[in-house]
Amino acid sequence: MLVLASTAADGRNAKNGPADSPVPGMSAGALQQGADSVIPLPGNSAAASLALAPDGTLWVAERDVGGVARIDPSGTITQYRLSEGQAQVSGIARAGDGTVWFTALGQIGRLHPDGRITRADFDYVEDPEGITVGPDGAAWFTTTLHPAIGRADATTGQPSIMPSTIDLPADSITTGPDQAVWFSQVAKEPGGSDGIGRVSIKGRYTSWPLPPGTAPHNITAGPDGALWFTQRGGIGRITVRGEVSSFPVPQAERPNCVAAGPEGAVWFTTATKVGRLAPSGKVTLWSVPGAVQLSALVAVPGGGFWLADSKADVVRRFSPPR
Repeated sequence: MLVLASTAADGRNAKNGPADSPVPGMSAGALQQGADSVIPLPGNSAAASLALAPDGTLWVAERDVGGVARIDPSGTITQYRLSEGQAQVSGIARAGDGTVWFTALGQIGRLHPDGRITRADFDYVEDPEGITVGPDGAAWFTTTLHPAIGRADATTGQPSIMPSTIDLPADSITTGPDQAVWFSQVAKEPGGSDGIGRVSIKGRYTSWPLPPGTAPHNITAGPDGALWFTQRGGIGRITVRGEVSSFPVPQAERPNCVAAGPEGAVWFTTATKVGRLAPSGKVTLWSVPGAVQLSALVAVPGGGFWLADSKADVVRRFSPPR
C-alpha cells in the first residue's frame, strides 16, 4: 500500500492551526416517529448524503458548508464544520463504535463520539468521494481523479491507496455480503463501457462490464444478497457471481440514490420522487411535496425514510402513502 501522511491526529489541522469545532446546537423541534416533517439546515449546506444511527440520530454530509450535521431525536441540530471552511464534504458513513467517517476535498476525516474531528490529508492531488465502513472495520473510499480505491485504517485513520489494477474511475461504494466492497464505475471516454467493481479486503480487484451509456451511480447492498445500483433510466442489480439485470423506471427522471427498505423492496429517489421496486419487479412512484433535488435517502426502522434535499437545504421525513 502507498501510505499517506496524517495531519490531524490530535483534532487539529497541522497546516491551518485552529481545531475543528461544533457550531452551537439549534432546535428544529422534536422529530416525531412516523410523522412527515421538514428540517431546515443552517446555511447553504447542500446536503449530499445521510447516515442513521440505531438511536435515531441522523448524520448529514454538508457539501457546500464543509461539515457534518448531527440531528438528534429531539430535533437539535449541531454542525461540525472544518476549521478553514473547506467545502466538498460529500460522503459519510457511520461505524459501529459511533465514529462518523467522511470524505472532503483532498481529505479523509473522522468525527469521533466525543465531538473531535480528525483529518488526514493526501500528499498529492486527490478527491475522495464515496465512503463505506468495510467488513474489516476500516473506511473504504472512492477517488474521483484516479481509478483507485482507498482504505483508511480504523485505528489510526491513516489513508492508503489499495494496490490494484482498477481501470475505471469509481464513484459510489458499499459493503457487500461477501467480505468485499463494491462500487460503481463510469467510463472515462464517451461510448466506453461502464462497470461494477469489487475489491476484497486483501486488495483483489474484479470488474463486470456494463453496456456503454449505463452510467451507474449510487450502489447499495440489497435485501436479497445482491448489489443494487441506480443507472440511466432505471435500477440495476448484480449478484455476487456477477449476474446483471436491469429494471426500467420509465415514468421518472433518472434515479440518483438507492437503499434497501421494508418488505424486501429496494427504494430509490429521483429529483422529486421516491420510488419502490418490489421483489416482483413492480415499480411505484410517489411525489414528495416541496422536493427540489433529492440527493440521498435512508430507511427508518418502523417505516418511512429520511431524504436529503440538496437544493432546498433541508432533510425530509417521508412516509409513502399506503
